[in-house]
Amino acid sequence: SLPAEIPAAFVLAQHIDGNFQETLVKALKRNNDFRCEIAVEDSKLENGKISIAPVGGEVSFTEAGKIKLTGRDWQGLYSPSIDQTIKNVASCFGENTGAIIFSGMGNDGAISARIMAEQGGTIWCQSAVSCIVSSQPDSVRDTGCVSFNGGPRELAHQFIHHLSAKLSVAQL
Repeated sequence: SLPAEIPAAFVLAQHIDGNFQETLVKALKRNNDFRCEIAVEDSKLENGKISIAPVGGEVSFTEAGKIKLTGRDWQGLYSPSIDQTIKNVASCFGENTGAIIFSGMGNDGAISARIMAEQGGTIWCQSAVSCIVSSQPDSVRDTGCVSFNGGPRELAHQFIHHLSAKLSVAQL
């Protein structure tokens, strides 16, 4: 439900076995018009592109939008760590960030949601009724940092509206 020419870059942290990351790339490409790739050293965040956090180790970002492989394992129980990804994105880009937590198990993302919100970022979650498993977005909602909840299509429409409003303000 998002246009390929959207003026936003995406970082996807999906708990997945490393052997299935290429399958994830193919599935994402099949279901939208975005460019999609597993993040590698010095690849660039770009509008209309999904950069998938690699299972093998933590990524960080430069202010110029380049991805850096830190050489460190992901912190926490899950790989890649949603908490660490959100924290690293927020640390670099502050108020120009946002996170959407989709259906999943556990509480990965709940710690970093507060960090992103404190830095002016936006936190949204998939609604419990539209999730297959809602414990992950529920745990993020419990932080009090979530400003919008909805199904995937509602989240997409809200995102377009949110970007339009931000771009209009920036042009003033």
